[in-house]
Amino acid sequence: MIALGSVVLLLAGAVLFYWLRLDSRADTARRLAVQQVTRQTLVNLTTVSQGTAKSDVDRLLNAATGEFRDQFGAQAALFQKVLEQAKVSSQGEVREVGVVSLDEDNAVTLAAVTATVHNVDAPGGELRQYRMRVHLHRDGDRWLISDLEFVA
Repeated sequence: MIALGSVVLLLAGAVLFYWLRLDSRADTARRLAVQQVTRQTLVNLTTVSQGTAKSDVDRLLNAATGEFRDQFGAQAALFQKVLEQAKVSSQGEVREVGVVSLDEDNAVTLAAVTATVHNVDAPGGELRQYRMRVHLHRDGDRWLISDLEFVA
């Protein structure tokens, strides 16, 4: 009887270990996915040009959902116009992304971003540094940006 109890306890422990390991792998995959989406979207946001303004805006809208999509969509024409009128050319780089919170459908990340911006006021280029908080929401198999804010 003791041997049977030991076997049952051992099997239960093995099942629990396996389940926790699978859950850990899923969490790691989600974490990597939200970091990658954050990285790519912020590169897209900070790498823009007067000559590609329309496709730059479309690319950002494709990665957006919810309030961020509504707000950015409402300002998209103005964003394009500013890029074109100010002759903007910007090359962005995401230096670091950290995950603040994460569950199955929502995440918050913080990112450090730099961009070299050329425009009519800075034809030689100007290095800018940004810190951004990004909220993401999972829609099916895609993580999309639901909110984005610049933080100090």
